[in-house]
Amino acid sequence: MGGEKEKGHIEGTVEEIIYANEINGYTVCLIDANGDPVTIVGVMPFLMEGEHIKAEGFWQLHPTFGKQFRVEVFEKELPENEDAVWRYLSSGAVKGIGPVTARRIIDRFGKETLSVLEKTPEWLSEIRGISSSRAVEIGESFAAQFGAREAMIFLNGFFGPSLSVKIYKKYRSAAPDIIKSNPYRLCGEISGIGFDKADQVASRLGFPHDSVERVEAGIRHVLMEAAYQSGHCYLPYEMLTDDCLKLLGVGVNNITEALSFCVQRGEIIKSRYENHEGYSLPSVFAAESYTASKLRLLDGNSLPFPPEGIESQIRLSEEKQGITYDEMQITAIKNAATCGLGIVTGGPGTGKTTVIKAIIDIFESLEIKYMLAAPTGRAAKRMSETSGRDAKTIHRMLEMVYSEDDNPVFSRNEDNPLPAKAFIIDETSMVDVFLMEAFLRAVKPDSMVIFIGDADQLPPVGPGNVLNDIISRGAFRVTRLMHIFRQAEKSLIIVNAHRINNGEEPYIKCRDGDFFFMERQDPAELQNLICSLCKDRLPAAYGYNNLDDIQVITPTKRGDCGTRELNRVLQATQNPPGKYKKEKKIRDIIFREGDKVMQVRNNYDLEWKKDGEEGAGVFNGDIGRIIRIDYKAETITVDFEGRICDYDFILADDLELAYAVTVHKAQGSEYSAVIIPMLRCPLPLMTRNLLYTAVTRAKSLLIAVGDPAVMNRMAANDKKDVRFTSLPYLLGRP
Repeated sequence: MGGEKEKGHIEGTVEEIIYANEINGYTVCLIDANGDPVTIVGVMPFLMEGEHIKAEGFWQLHPTFGKQFRVEVFEKELPENEDAVWRYLSSGAVKGIGPVTARRIIDRFGKETLSVLEKTPEWLSEIRGISSSRAVEIGESFAAQFGAREAMIFLNGFFGPSLSVKIYKKYRSAAPDIIKSNPYRLCGEISGIGFDKADQVASRLGFPHDSVERVEAGIRHVLMEAAYQSGHCYLPYEMLTDDCLKLLGVGVNNITEALSFCVQRGEIIKSRYENHEGYSLPSVFAAESYTASKLRLLDGNSLPFPPEGIESQIRLSEEKQGITYDEMQITAIKNAATCGLGIVTGGPGTGKTTVIKAIIDIFESLEIKYMLAAPTGRAAKRMSETSGRDAKTIHRMLEMVYSEDDNPVFSRNEDNPLPAKAFIIDETSMVDVFLMEAFLRAVKPDSMVIFIGDADQLPPVGPGNVLNDIISRGAFRVTRLMHIFRQAEKSLIIVNAHRINNGEEPYIKCRDGDFFFMERQDPAELQNLICSLCKDRLPAAYGYNNLDDIQVITPTKRGDCGTRELNRVLQATQNPPGKYKKEKKIRDIIFREGDKVMQVRNNYDLEWKKDGEEGAGVFNGDIGRIIRIDYKAETITVDFEGRICDYDFILADDLELAYAVTVHKAQGSEYSAVIIPMLRCPLPLMTRNLLYTAVTRAKSLLIAVGDPAVMNRMAANDKKDVRFTSLPYLLGRP
């Protein structure tokens, strides 16, 4: 939408900068192209009026502003004629020169003006009103601007405009020299540049295949991939070496020597684990080390609540809730109320929510200031709904913001700790080691921390396996809730979840209840059935809203039952194109007004409005609906359950279609009705804990569609990806 594309090129002198975003370099300007005024738009950082620009891209017809040229690649030159030089200097490009001073300089030096500014700026003191010191300052300013121009020309030879802006902001005019000396620095210091891209740049610059810089960067890359793709906090020597050999194609001696250098310089940490050596990134090892020390510190706290007082508090809570706690729930409540560190784990229907309510009752009765938090927005919302108290995401609680280089920074830390005595963290199985470290740093040493979670669910997406590591340590106060309460026993969702977790085949032949299996072997038939269930059958039978209440959850992104293909067919049936529906293609996704979308990363700066109130923050996993696409403003407006947010087209990279989501994305959330496609998928995904996690996302209704043998095979497969973590050793494995 928004006009046909016509490839072409253009050149001319910049007449006017209409808009320039200093952060990402996006610019709208008017150029004089051989006497014709032309509007060009795109990422063109540090562009100044008077400069000459050559660009390649395509013509587009904007619905409001008419014909424009969208720039994909560009290069610029300093102005040549005196009029262009005057516009350039008058634009503020060079500090200390305004329109009047620019005219005086040009009148004095004419076409040699820029050469004087570059080579002999002291000559400027010959001009009335320019002192010797000011001449030096003007020369330094022009050198900086000239350096930026030269650096951007160099960078644009290797990278696109957006990455060039990032690199220049990091290294400034030194960027070319830094990259020429070691291009592999980029993959460790610039987000968006990985080892492969840095390797391509190095190859073009003539770096040898077995250079020390390349091998060291390759080792760090393997450890980085292991952490962020597979969750490992360290790699054993043999695995690290094998992965480096595959990546780099060099000899073992090259890797061993480079690894030794990295360890000596502290760039990689070497540790000994029982019968093997392990190597980790310093940031990961530091996170695990701090987590271990702070957990031990908290566990050693002795809190002054007499047992008889807690007993009476528990009885008061039972009266308030109108229930009787079972033995394990009472144990969990006592541990939480009397110890510095408590862990409660258990499956669905075992009373974890009841324990949270009881602990809150005791804290409030004893006037202990507490905070509730969970790792995702939807999990925090659910915690608020079930507890009746305010709960935040851990990131929000820690007052996280993004730095200029797009890294998270937590305002709450050891120097600015959280203002509470006690903390209850739900869905702890989703918390990776970096988030755990950040949370524990913000907790005062004399605090009480209670971790609630289901240890049998999937591990975190990020590095580590903190909840399981804490439990495996065996020395902390862990309460495992096992009893399924009577009300929960009536739910086949809960019964089957526990059967799956025990390796038993789920009951799938029941024709009433809340768990159904509909057999389909053909992928096309399966897709058609899922579309029919979402669009017509479930809304008609149960009154569900097809976008708000029903969620398709699938193990994989790829294949006939993956999110990519299912989102395509579900979008086509639930929100087809319409004459009055606007749409916008971003990446390879067409977003359309009315679409169901998910935010895929935390954005604490994104502003929203709700019922006259204003706020900020949209979180990873939040699901909403596109209500408007505005070509003129270049925005997509999304309604997240009443919070109305405007996304610039550039920010829309944070959105994905959400008719179908992966199990990992659904973790921590609950939906009224869940549909799970069950056809063969990659073997690493056909596991018990993945199926268990998917099933436990359903609150009222679950429909599995596909091959029952696949579901039974997943239930029988207790294979879990091994995560190499240091935390059990740092805690002192029993």
